[in-house]
Amino acid sequence: MPAKVMKGARAKLAIIENGKSRYVGLFQNVSYGLTYSAEPVYILGNFGPVEIEYTSQDAVQITCSGWRVIERGPFAEAAVPKLQDLLLHEYMELVIEDRQSRERGLPDQIVRIAKFRNVRPIGFSTQISARQLEEITVNFIGIRVDDESAENSESPTAPQLIER
Repeated sequence: MPAKVMKGARAKLAIIENGKSRYVGLFQNVSYGLTYSAEPVYILGNFGPVEIEYTSQDAVQITCSGWRVIERGPFAEAAVPKLQDLLLHEYMELVIEDRQSRERGLPDQIVRIAKFRNVRPIGFSTQISARQLEEITVNFIGIRVDDESAENSESPTAPQLIER
């Protein structure tokens, strides 16, 4: 029976731009987080809150770090847009796949550990030091994150942003 605990050697990161998917092989670490905003409800006659109500979901924060490879910088490999391309830059997706599901010969059942939708790269940083390999960190922000157990979407009755 294969192991159930996820580990880095099982993970593959793909960037999907304009419907084209490509695996990115320079990152050694991907961290991400989702935060909800919630407000306590206070009423007269009570010292403490009587309820806690959700008010929003924050954007998903994604940070990828890895090795800086010559000729494969952040503009080429991590899809960071160049300044002159900001006006026309399209959303993209990031996907973390479980490599083990593919290796077991189940390509139609590839497990997606995380799928980040409506993502934009928002910056990168790097540092060069004597006697060390150069590392790079790329920051992304996304609207939604799904995992292998659920899709994370607005309610069907929520208003949508539309063009007129």
